Amino acid sequence: MISSISSPNSGSKQPKSGKASQSGNSGRRRPPQPQNGNPEIRSPEPATLPPQQGRGSRIGANSPTSSEEFTTQDFLSDPRSAINPRKPRTSKTPQSKTRQPRKKGLAAVDMFEFPDPTLERENVSSIASNPNTQLPTATPPATRGSRPSSPPVRISDTVIPADTKKPPVPKPRPQASQRPGKRSAPRSVSPLVYATRLLILGVGIAVICGTLLSVVNAVSRASTVATEEQTTVGQKDPADSASAASATPEVLQLNQELGALKTQVQVLATENPSLTAGIFLVDLDTGSYLNFNGDTAFASASTIKVPILVAFFQAVDEGKVQLDQMLTLKSEHIVGGSGDMQDQAPGKKYSALEVAQKMIVVSDNTATNMMIELLGGAEVLNQHFANWGLRATVLRNNLPDLEGTNTTSPQDLINIIAQIDRGNLVSVKSRDRILQIMRQTKNDSLLPKGLGEGSIIAHKTGNIDTILADAGMVDLPNGKRYLVAVMVKHSPETEKPAQTLIREVSRMSYRYLYGGETPADSQVKIKK
Repeated sequence: MISSISSPNSGSKQPKSGKASQSGNSGRRRPPQPQNGNPEIRSPEPATLPPQQGRGSRIGANSPTSSEEFTTQDFLSDPRSAINPRKPRTSKTPQSKTRQPRKKGLAAVDMFEFPDPTLERENVSSIASNPNTQLPTATPPATRGSRPSSPPVRISDTVIPADTKKPPVPKPRPQASQRPGKRSAPRSVSPLVYATRLLILGVGIAVICGTLLSVVNAVSRASTVATEEQTTVGQKDPADSASAASATPEVLQLNQELGALKTQVQVLATENPSLTAGIFLVDLDTGSYLNFNGDTAFASASTIKVPILVAFFQAVDEGKVQLDQMLTLKSEHIVGGSGDMQDQAPGKKYSALEVAQKMIVVSDNTATNMMIELLGGAEVLNQHFANWGLRATVLRNNLPDLEGTNTTSPQDLINIIAQIDRGNLVSVKSRDRILQIMRQTKNDSLLPKGLGEGSIIAHKTGNIDTILADAGMVDLPNGKRYLVAVMVKHSPETEKPAQTLIREVSRMSYRYLYGGETPADSQVKIKK
């Protein structure tokens, strides 16, 4: 192969790739390049085509340079190719519309070139014939300004100028899910801000709690009796069960206190220091009231028979008891005191209505004990009293209870009579029966003595050695109706002055509410 070269310049050195002499061909111009971004490359017509390069020698579309390599075999076949090589002619490759542009820096570039076996054999034979011949080395990668001697197999869509420096390919930014998590440094909170937040939180909780408490309080107050708001706070409740009294519907509408009448009552009570009086009066038409120790608990004596009578008719309304139900008198029922049933032999039968009438009309203690047993005993009755809002009314012993263990108050007696009148606890029919029975009370020595002609009173008295009491509802001739209860605690020697005090209070109340006057001579000093 070396001996076949007979060029006049055979003694000179072989020109380097990319710097071949352009003498003799300087006047030759390149064919005009198309301007559509996809230039057509014409293939040269050498005498002997070099063998095709392997797959590993192809240059990708995004190769750093578009120059073609210059090989020894091309120079041997056509020495003029080193002076003015022609670009190979290739067919124009249309770009597909669906083909997406390649991303820069991501095209595959073959980094290795494999030697041609034919060229290896020629090099070996040349070295054997001429040992001084230099061994041809592998063709280095094309440098800037070099011209390729053979057409590349892979044609890129665009031609990158040889002397244009390719901009660096930006690295793709990692997605949010691929970014390493950054933990933000905790911000320090000043103590003042922290304290302010706690203060705001505390105020908010306090407002919520206050709102809830106000709602609960409003509901509970609406279900209690209005008279309890006008009574004094220091009421004594001797019964444990009465202290847990449940709320009852509002019965009395109290507006203002009868100041002039209360003044006269206070004078009357002051002039009789040996007597301890409790008075409660309510005008049902106007709501005016008088309260003089009205919430004080006294020994009830026979006045406790009024709530027992209400419990009886309530059981009748519920169908638990029949009015014509027959009751048998037992020996344990028979007690002394008022009434005539104590004179009957055990075993005698009475209707339930007859027993109830005797309990009120003649204040029969034996009949009362029969009624207590019929209604379930003292514990059941006390529960009823508590449910009705009677705070001081408690049944501890059967009648006659001379020790005064059973208790009530003027306010409780007015409360139960008012509920009878309004029909809150019993039916209308039962209400009429109760008032009819209470109007038949035989003892008329107390409140009825202070009333004028034409007045009607439904009441119940009570009397033991230390207590004298009377409570009832009065209908005046002019149509007015009021409730009054007077209880006087006295010694056995002062029972007569206690009777006079109750009569005088009834007289002052009648004149004030009927005639609208309180005579000056009403101030009566009760003497022993």
